[in-house]
Amino acid sequence: MTNARKIAVLGGGNGAHAMAADLTLKGYEVNMCEMPEFKEGFSTTLERQAIDLIDAWGEKHTAKLNMVTTNFAKALNGVSYIMMALPAIGTRNFFNSIVPYLEDGQTVIKWSANFSALSFAAILKERGIKKEVTLAEVHTLPWGCRLVAPATVQIMVWVSRLLLATLPAKNIDRVIGDVKNMYPVIAAENVMATSLNNLNPIVHPVGTVMNAGWIDSIGKDFHFYRDGNTLSISRGIKAVFEEVSRLANAVGVKMTEYPEEDFWKKSAIMSTYSRAPFDMEGAVARISGPSSVKSRYITEDIPYGLVPLAKLARKFNVATPVIDSVIELASVINQTSYLEEGTSLEELGIATLSKEDLARVLR
Repeated sequence: MTNARKIAVLGGGNGAHAMAADLTLKGYEVNMCEMPEFKEGFSTTLERQAIDLIDAWGEKHTAKLNMVTTNFAKALNGVSYIMMALPAIGTRNFFNSIVPYLEDGQTVIKWSANFSALSFAAILKERGIKKEVTLAEVHTLPWGCRLVAPATVQIMVWVSRLLLATLPAKNIDRVIGDVKNMYPVIAAENVMATSLNNLNPIVHPVGTVMNAGWIDSIGKDFHFYRDGNTLSISRGIKAVFEEVSRLANAVGVKMTEYPEEDFWKKSAIMSTYSRAPFDMEGAVARISGPSSVKSRYITEDIPYGLVPLAKLARKFNVATPVIDSVIELASVINQTSYLEEGTSLEELGIATLSKEDLARVLR
């Protein structure tokens, strides 16, 4: 029997620390769990069993968690929600690791989407798992945040509108009823809508590729929005957004609408539904990175974001020349074949589905 106030937060990075602390401060009983192989980098949080959260107003709060562990069996026992607030690159490993400990009635939510629910469903089917588990995803994290010290996370901005979907979509009512007590979620049509509306693959890769020389030169002091976003970059971002929008139309889902003028801001459309205590543009500008062309702005947002988008577009005969070029240039820059290494439609369980079949699976 799961407990509706008990939550497991998986991961040990920026998002996981922020979510574990935030939900604890909101009164939830939170178990935080990182992969055992990353125990050393997670040691301060393990030792303290607590996280310092610096909110958007600069105030520090200490959140004493119910449990901080690297033991999935302990972390998942009796929880209602399993929040996977971790980079896409580790998602499949995490999900495969927790499968033996899943309990009937639990809900697994991936923040950010990156086609995770479809991937999870394919893994469960492949492994013959019959447990009554709900799969869900949210299009992005609830905030822009960074770890500023071990076991200390800072929130710079927060998101005022989050798209949540379940697989299948008909399971949404209970999940959204619970999660909207935590964060400002609204129901998306299905998990294709949440994945296509994830702005990270739309904004980050094209801007990083177009700024590659500057990133190589500046390194850790580079700030994507403050230093890198110019009219030229914004034109690239808008072109990628338009290609994703055509794909969304082809598969029958809606893209979130953004005012035309927001494409030409330093913070681009990343800030349209974000909030800060004061000076939104300045708050976003303080978010650092990428420090390298091998940062997650490429190594996550291309293979787990743009690549499945491009493959889905090919399947439904949608032209994506800008997306294809970004993938190719990033592959040259990092000497990696992202198109080959990235998420395949087979991994998502949709390679052979027609548009009508896909719609039936999603609903």
